[in-house]
Amino acid sequence: MKLDKSRQNISSMFDDIAVRYDFLNHFFTANLDKRWRRKIVKYITENNIRSEVIVDLASGTGDMAIELLDLNPIKVYALDISPKMLDVLRKKNKDERMVIEVAESEHMPLENQSADIVTIAFGIRNFESTENSLKEIYRILRPDGMLIVLEMFNLEKRNRLFEFYFTRIMPVLGKVISRSSTAYSYLHNSVMNFKTVKQFIELSAKHGFVHEYHKNNFQKFVYSVYLRKL
Repeated sequence: MKLDKSRQNISSMFDDIAVRYDFLNHFFTANLDKRWRRKIVKYITENNIRSEVIVDLASGTGDMAIELLDLNPIKVYALDISPKMLDVLRKKNKDERMVIEVAESEHMPLENQSADIVTIAFGIRNFESTENSLKEIYRILRPDGMLIVLEMFNLEKRNRLFEFYFTRIMPVLGKVISRSSTAYSYLHNSVMNFKTVKQFIELSAKHGFVHEYHKNNFQKFVYSVYLRKL
């Protein structure tokens, strides 16, 4: 199935669900998504990864960006293509270290080699071009910088529990609560049309990233992937 991942379509879809996005995220993951984000911060801390300038790409309502403030960075850039999602973030967070801007993954408002870390939480599968986005991330990361991705990846083996939950339960509840007729049907399709975690790591290697570590968070489709720029 061919998905429309144009900036206009993705931005419009997330604008439509912005007000209810946080509630639905926590509801559908039983709040596990909060734990997964905190573990990323813990990994950065425990491995003494430089974190003065951080970019949270596809930041949405900013849950990941807010967690990253615990690292005491000089600046966190929260970038997303959905203005209404970022409006929610502005209401949640007033920290002066955070720069909130509308920007797409292929054209970020940062200088070459200016960021220590780029994080993407549940966003990379929505990018119109994963490869072009990886090139842009490589451009803004300093040498030895980190790309950290938290995502729902395609399954290497069929999982009936996943299929039932994502095709029967989530679209119905998502439609009722979010009042969007497409967003939570799109979610399942976007996962099934995305790469497996292995394929993503292999693609990243072609664009100058070395696999450092990855963790299966849930049912072998939610992973945290840690990649270092060569």
